[in-house]
Amino acid sequence: MPSAGFLIYSGVMPLIKTFISIFCGYFLAKKGLFTPAASKGASQITMNVSLPLLVFANIVPAFTPQNISALGPLFLTAFVYMALGFLGGAVIREVCYVPRNFWQGIIVLTGMSNWGNLPNAVVLSVTQQAPFDPSTDPQLGVSFVSIFIVSYHLVFWVCGAAHSLSWDYLPGVPQGEEAERRCSWDEKPLGSLFARYILRKPCTSAEKAACDSIPGSPVFPEEKKSKDPEAAFSVAVPEQPYLDDPTEADPDVQLVRRLSRLSALPAPHAVPELSRPVAAPDGPHDSGSVTAAPSVASLGRPRSFPASVVRTLRPLAAIVNPVTIAIAIALPIALVQDLKALFVDIASEGGPRWHGPDGKPPLAFIIDTASFVGNIAVPLALIMLGASFARLRVPRPLSRLPLPAMLAVALVKMALLPVVGVFMVQGMTARGLIDRASRAERFVAMFLSGTPAAVNQMIVASLYAPDGDVDTLSAFLLVQYIFMFFSSSALTAVALLLL
Repeated sequence: MPSAGFLIYSGVMPLIKTFISIFCGYFLAKKGLFTPAASKGASQITMNVSLPLLVFANIVPAFTPQNISALGPLFLTAFVYMALGFLGGAVIREVCYVPRNFWQGIIVLTGMSNWGNLPNAVVLSVTQQAPFDPSTDPQLGVSFVSIFIVSYHLVFWVCGAAHSLSWDYLPGVPQGEEAERRCSWDEKPLGSLFARYILRKPCTSAEKAACDSIPGSPVFPEEKKSKDPEAAFSVAVPEQPYLDDPTEADPDVQLVRRLSRLSALPAPHAVPELSRPVAAPDGPHDSGSVTAAPSVASLGRPRSFPASVVRTLRPLAAIVNPVTIAIAIALPIALVQDLKALFVDIASEGGPRWHGPDGKPPLAFIIDTASFVGNIAVPLALIMLGASFARLRVPRPLSRLPLPAMLAVALVKMALLPVVGVFMVQGMTARGLIDRASRAERFVAMFLSGTPAAVNQMIVASLYAPDGDVDTLSAFLLVQYIFMFFSSSALTAVALLLL
């Protein structure tokens, strides 16, 4: 059994270079050497080029028909972590003081985690030492992390977690100092339901206003007729985020802007009447063209159906991003032996051996190029993360902050969920859902239970906020990333002990 000193050293050392990279970004941004424009360009390179290539270069050689079965348990693990996080956020919202314009934000913050740059940096470092196999486990580790990335995209974009952040800024939701009013438990979303339907307590006007401003909450009978379901989701999104920040052309920002336009689509009943006279086009025309105009106009009547379909299916566009495309291309190549042999040498695995004049597979240069360019993804993303911390604004005075809620969220994400994750992965291993010999899979499944919240939420929330004010969210993020060093070190040491 490894000594305690070795475990502590193994848990701390991979994080040191991670924090050094983050500090470099912080220092450069504070000195004005890493400007918002530079962050913007780096974000485009990371999301659209280097990270997809890194994923492709690792999936093709790493996945085989023997270990492809890891996809199911890892997807299950990711969704369980997110579900527990959402539940924890809801409990914290009910128990602790949380500003009114952060009631949905705290749930998303607790449920969604940074499963991109940070895990890749740690996994690549840890899997290059014992007890892992340095020849295969680093590639497997990145491939397994990519499964969590896909899970994040599905929940955040497709399932509506990103759009739900707009609920904190709906018309009628207090903003600014008004949002800091302390609410009693029976004014909270779950508390009001319990008080109304279990305790049969009559609701005050303030409780009704707080309840009605949350989509999906019960509508009180006297206000049901006047409530407009379309207006509830119509959120004005400013064209520019408030942050003097790298987000204007960030791929995630572009995506949320496209999805936010869903609320701007006309409702089916708002389609203009097509029986109105159609103006004749300018210039000469014959009578046939005039008589054909109403016929052409009549063809527009079914447009309400395609519009509704587009309105429903447009969130699926979130799936089509460079990372998921890279996974969709790499998995078939990795699993079809004849295709895989074109990229990597699999003769030792019993596959065909095709090679060019240099003795390498004919398309090995694609893997080499993808690895060469993809290796910049992790350090560049960490530098951008540090730069974003340099631009965070913490409210003053600190007494305005919901300190108990901030600590509770940090403890749930950085202490409680890791404990649950370790026991769950050990249980899945004991029952055969995860192969005991797959150390990289077990380590990734345990380590990703204890990562802080994703900075993307700050980007998205700043687009929905009327004045771009996301200072409360910034403070929550800062506390979690301070806790991260101690939590991740301990979690890495525990995971290595159990492997």
